[in-house]
Amino acid sequence: MRAGRRGPGGARHGRRGEGDDMRRGEGMPTRRGVIAGIAAAGVARGARAQDPVFPARPVRLLVGIPAGGAPDVIARLLADRLGALWGQPVVVDNRPAASGNPAAGAVAAAAPDGHTLLFAHASLLLLNEALMRNVPFNGERDFAPVSLLATTPFIVACQPGAPYATLDELKAWARGRPAGVTFATLSATGLPRFVGERVKAALGIPMVNVPYVSMAGAVQDVAAGRVDLLIDGTPVITPQIRGGFLKGLALTSTERDPVIPGVPAAAETIPGFTSRGWFGLLGPAGMPEGVVRRVAEDARRVLSQPEMRERLRRDFGADVVAGTPGEFAASLSADRAVYRRLVAEVGATLD
Repeated sequence: MRAGRRGPGGARHGRRGEGDDMRRGEGMPTRRGVIAGIAAAGVARGARAQDPVFPARPVRLLVGIPAGGAPDVIARLLADRLGALWGQPVVVDNRPAASGNPAAGAVAAAAPDGHTLLFAHASLLLLNEALMRNVPFNGERDFAPVSLLATTPFIVACQPGAPYATLDELKAWARGRPAGVTFATLSATGLPRFVGERVKAALGIPMVNVPYVSMAGAVQDVAAGRVDLLIDGTPVITPQIRGGFLKGLALTSTERDPVIPGVPAAAETIPGFTSRGWFGLLGPAGMPEGVVRRVAEDARRVLSQPEMRERLRRDFGADVVAGTPGEFAASLSADRAVYRRLVAEVGATLD
């Protein structure tokens, strides 16, 4: 190999490339070094874009119901524990006007970085778009489902002295009533009303809704036999059953509730029948997948704590689910199709 020529001070230069590098002087960047640095910076920028810092500031949790109700209490329990886990406050923001639409609309319009989330109840995302013309969001397009947090079944109840004790017996009894079976709900456009429509279709019997403005009035009339049935959530009706004021015909789930074991599951009469209320967590569409997964996993971690499971079950009749984003998206799509069809069939509206 040919030796390089000697330079000043007797230093021998090698190949041209090596000489170029040395002539730049110690500590000066080489062309290769500059290119490598640019590439490394690009990789770092890409990593940051794919994995943003979360949470980088306080998180807002919007709730579409007034403070003090069961969903609000559950949202605050979740917010407190997520805040402790994240080292950032999770601030509950109640926006109950217009059936919760402002809360959902604000989340739909928020920056999709995970710092604005929606604590949604079933009616908000299953019924509002079907019942109203002017809704500030598109449920299928504007949200990133994060996690189905908890579910609550409904109870079909009647007066204690009713001549039927199961849905099968109710169906047989209804054959002699051409005018139909009456069922009370707190509203003509709430989720329990449409649960009644599902029971009606499944049993194939005529049923007529009687909406009430107060639950006390509905319980009183059903207990007295003036209305045949009452349909609402377990927190409302379970105390009435345990107190002997009402009799439970069916729990709209696949299994019985150990708190009221004498009430059959609807699936015992109607195979596969379930109908539930739920609470779920969503963010704006376009949230990074890593942030969606992080929020879902942390929500599951919080709700899986035994004391949280026990409190939700004891105080609200809610069963913790805390599923994956994909599972929530699938159940939300299926439920939306069912209730959209029911609203159209009934012709109900809130406008």
